[in-house]
Amino acid sequence: MSKPQAPELTPDELRHAYRVAVRNRSMDERIVRLLSQGRVKFAIYGPGQESHATATALAWHKATGGDDFGFCGHYRSGTLVSMWSELTGREDFVKDVLRQQLSKATDPFSGGRQMVNHLLDMERGILPIQSPLGMNLGKAAGWAQALKLMGKTKSFVAATIGDGSTAEIDLHDAMNAISVWSLPMLVMVTDNEVAISTKPHEGRGIKDLKAYAEAFDLEFFEAKGTDFFACYETAYQAARFCIENQKGALWHVHGLSRLNGHSSAGNYRFDLDQPDPILIFGQELVERGVLTEDDIVKRISGTGADYFAHHDLGGIMGEEDAIVGRWMQEVEGEPDPDPNTIAEWTRPPFPAVADPADLSDRPRTNVTYAGALRAAHKHILESRPSGVWGQDVGHLGGVMQATAGLKDLFPNRVIDAPINEPLIVGTAVGAGMHPDFVALPEIQFGDYSLNAYHWLVHMGNLYWSSLGQAKPSVILRMPTDPFGGGAMYHSMSVDGFFSPIPGLVLCMPSTSYDAYGLMLSAADYGGPVVMLEPKYCYRRTNGPAFPGEPTDKAGIKALKDHIRRGGIPDIGEGVRVPLGKGIIRHAGTDLTLVGWGRGALFGLEVAEKLAEEGIGVEVIDLRTIVPPDMDLVFESVQKTGRLLVVADDRPFAGFHREIQAQVVEAFPGVPTKAVGMKNVPAIAQNEMIEEHTALTPERTEEAARALLASATRSTGMGGWNWMPSRYVTG
Repeated sequence: MSKPQAPELTPDELRHAYRVAVRNRSMDERIVRLLSQGRVKFAIYGPGQESHATATALAWHKATGGDDFGFCGHYRSGTLVSMWSELTGREDFVKDVLRQQLSKATDPFSGGRQMVNHLLDMERGILPIQSPLGMNLGKAAGWAQALKLMGKTKSFVAATIGDGSTAEIDLHDAMNAISVWSLPMLVMVTDNEVAISTKPHEGRGIKDLKAYAEAFDLEFFEAKGTDFFACYETAYQAARFCIENQKGALWHVHGLSRLNGHSSAGNYRFDLDQPDPILIFGQELVERGVLTEDDIVKRISGTGADYFAHHDLGGIMGEEDAIVGRWMQEVEGEPDPDPNTIAEWTRPPFPAVADPADLSDRPRTNVTYAGALRAAHKHILESRPSGVWGQDVGHLGGVMQATAGLKDLFPNRVIDAPINEPLIVGTAVGAGMHPDFVALPEIQFGDYSLNAYHWLVHMGNLYWSSLGQAKPSVILRMPTDPFGGGAMYHSMSVDGFFSPIPGLVLCMPSTSYDAYGLMLSAADYGGPVVMLEPKYCYRRTNGPAFPGEPTDKAGIKALKDHIRRGGIPDIGEGVRVPLGKGIIRHAGTDLTLVGWGRGALFGLEVAEKLAEEGIGVEVIDLRTIVPPDMDLVFESVQKTGRLLVVADDRPFAGFHREIQAQVVEAFPGVPTKAVGMKNVPAIAQNEMIEEHTALTPERTEEAARALLASATRSTGMGGWNWMPSRYVTG
């Protein structure tokens, strides 16, 4: 393969690179000085990476022009991002890093919420860095996938990990995505032969990165990390390969120095024995006539641990160090974050949506739950940049047939993914960070979502930690709950696992109307939404009819036959269901029954039975589990004086208990029970055992009757004085 030659750098460009390199070195070493003085609690930095970083940013800018680009870095990628920022018009980047280091309110990356060098700049394609470094690869692969699905045929994306992170499974996930989906992405492994304190023979199982890359049909590149010009040439060639072939590559940047240790958690004394790339680069520029001896940093004899005691800064670093020192003084005087703002940026605002006034008066729908989901996907795919991926979602139409028929309509945007849940969810997070893109991943069974739990945590905190700059528009769907002898790993309820993750919106629609309407509201919302779909519901026709549904026998039969054969029903685009709002399925004054999913359906069944005896059970279907509509719950309990919470998950340490806790705090002494799966390790395959383990209408009725036999707090002790709990955020 012939490799393109990188454009020759001008003297001004080389001087610029040197200036950025020494400015970042000055900042890092001034932070080390603050550490030694006890004025900074923790720091992590990148001395030793400056030459390859500035060279790489220059090369990528030459290769891309700054367009259709994405980079997800390492917490040692500060100098690379600094150079890229200046090339794309952002000034004072180092001053902003100082703001993050000192956790100031003026920190533009996170407002003091993230540790230093956890950078982002969505406008310039700099994706948010997170501490579990391997996961940055999945985000970058998803960013590349969305660019591809949006028709960007000259795009380029890169991500960096250290050599220690090659042991993480995230690398294997990303390599699969890059290979199978033919993504124009470069994986850059920066190798200083140590991972915190673990040496390669102790922590690196991949002995040959070239062979590893070739196993995935990725092009392989390598260069010595202290050689500016070799890194510039190689970075350019790697980027052009990815752009021209729209394929992936791996670049091994070896021979790097780590001059101040991993972080302030270890020995951060400057290591004078390792090669210093800034000294090497400066001398090369003198030899090329670009700089003079007076311009460059030189090593001198000194004493003590301080970097500056061992170096004559020269003219250029002297100037930059004076600027950094002035910035540091300014930043130290800037305000700290206001503790009263901690709840800001928890999640984006919900779309302004209300249920139609006639919803409860409509006849029952003839559209199945699965058919409604197909229609929702079709509408989203037609109306905005988006993509569906997951195991068997394409040719098979999903194991629950929720994506049936979509592959024929959108052959390039409905994608059968590798059997790898972290890959599916991680790439969706990266794709969904594009401002106009909606990622629609599916996990085949909720049980397997726990492989991707960290991705759900990350989705939940991204908006908050980035002050709203990173907003992953992801609608993650999965079948949940026991039904039909699925046994372990095909029967799990996961709402109790996911509900404690702040920032996520967690929905469980029980009707076809809600499944469709919540999907479309989630797409309008633009933040992360998890749709938990009870397997019990997929073939059922629960809930009110959609506008325009046929009412004649022939039309109803044609609609049912069309859906049963895998067809997609035609549902109007105006249907929306409000996020964060429950609905009263059955009015009553004797007992409040709060449920979601199958719990709401069983609750309605019990309420209708008890109504024949003159007992009024008010059934609230939460629809959105997090944040829950506690105002609706409180208003009902104020009226009935009793609470029953019904859902498929185990009540033990589950979300049932959160609803109960908030109600008991608002109404001390209120009689309350929770019913769900019995607290045994799992669901058995034997359906008789499943029936005795899982939530049933009979157990729901038994719990309701037991509560109805108890005196209410209001009749027994004179009532409550309740004010709506507007502070509840879920």
